[in-house]
Amino acid sequence: MRRIYHRFPQQIDLDFELARPFRDVLSCIARLHNTHTTSKGSGGLVKERMIIQVADGRTQFLDLDDLIPLSEKTSEAVDFRVDFQRTLLTPEKRLPVAENVFYLRIVDKGPVTECYAAKESPHGDMDAMDLRTFLKGACE
Repeated sequence: MRRIYHRFPQQIDLDFELARPFRDVLSCIARLHNTHTTSKGSGGLVKERMIIQVADGRTQFLDLDDLIPLSEKTSEAVDFRVDFQRTLLTPEKRLPVAENVFYLRIVDKGPVTECYAAKESPHGDMDAMDLRTFLKGACE
């Protein structure tokens, strides 16, 4: 079943291919959901978290946990909402630093998977090239 979001941006920021079959890319994206890393920043520890949602019913996004296993419930094309959250961890509190939200459409093209990325808003410090680099590193 195609999982397409009807309000996916008509103007995309980046079109690229991943040299992996569609099912492999779906599995890779599912593994990335709700993962985080912590690194030392100038103001202390910075937690970077990745939340992935998948289109449902053409009008909304569902948490990826609600559709596991994803590869059995999708085919042809899937739209994702990818949210990168960056939080500064201090002993007293947690301070949100940045949030970058992207729409990502992956389309089955046989031995490769075509990807379309668009950023939800101009705010944040990442762009579609950063998303591409991240996905290529994680999936290949």
